Amino acid sequence: MGKDICPSIAHGSRVKPELTLKVLILAFLLLLAGPYPASGYGKSVEDLVGVFYISKEIKIGSSSQCFSSEEASDPLAPPGNGPAGPLSDDQAPGIAGLFLEPRKISLASPQPVNLTAHLIDDQAIWAAEAAFSGPGGERVTALFSSQNRTSGTESDGFYSSQISLPGNISGQWSLQNLTLVDREGNRRVLSGTELESLGLPTAITVDAAPRSILP
Repeated sequence: MGKDICPSIAHGSRVKPELTLKVLILAFLLLLAGPYPASGYGKSVEDLVGVFYISKEIKIGSSSQCFSSEEASDPLAPPGNGPAGPLSDDQAPGIAGLFLEPRKISLASPQPVNLTAHLIDDQAIWAAEAAFSGPGGERVTALFSSQNRTSGTESDGFYSSQISLPGNISGQWSLQNLTLVDREGNRRVLSGTELESLGLPTAITVDAAPRSILP
């Protein structure tokens, strides 16, 4: 006669309610997971993180921005400023003095010409440019930048520059115009005639080399 290895549950024994609750929860989870593919659940952390990203954009410059290559290459163009306010500077700068040294040179001993300009403005000078014309239509310009202020302040200071004239051309070089610019971009262009009326020098003379006298 065989032996029953599964003893019967004693009459009157009761199943623990905690075990029944765990079985029901497990069955409910299996039912939820059954109708849907496994890919719908249990996405890895990497998958979730991949949804989020940080975008970094660097703008080099375009035609729609507040600057252009022309402005960047123009030494007389000050940095861009915001819109003008009710108290903004709208007065162009002026000149209080101009010095040319030497005003007469020789082709036999060429040397540079030193220029010093005394510039004034109600706010701040940015730059100035003197344009000379010489024999044969030659042109030479001298730039007075804000970095070349030798004394004074940015609103009342002395600025230096230097030019070298061609060493094979004699004759007179005339200051055609002087352009003054302040930090707000206000400009004033003075002609050679206007500068002469202010008592300022406008000419540099280059003498031809003396001819040697043969015995």
